[in-house]
Amino acid sequence: MKGSVVSVPGGPAFVSGLLAEGAAVADAAGFPVRERELAALATTLTTAGSPLTASLYRDVLAGRPTEAEHVFGDLVARARDLSVDTPLLDLAALHLRVHEHRTAAAGDR
Repeated sequence: MKGSVVSVPGGPAFVSGLLAEGAAVADAAGFPVRERELAALATTLTTAGSPLTASLYRDVLAGRPTEAEHVFGDLVARARDLSVDTPLLDLAALHLRVHEHRTAAAGDR
């Protein structure tokens, strides 16, 4: 369902927090995100009723494997290497890893 996260209390703040953590990792790696670009992305991702969805999210909804480890796993690993605290990204990666585990287990049946 599109807009599920931002339509619930705390959702927009969660998304903004994820973006801030990702930007902190990029900055620590020497690739700072311009403030105006971060603000534009935050607006795009927190607009209620937006028709946009990530392909990873569509895969999760369909019960398919995702590229979660390549995206979130890599990002949280880089955060650890750079000593950047990313509790929200860690939580998102954990949830996606659980999804991947379930998907793999379903394929073994």
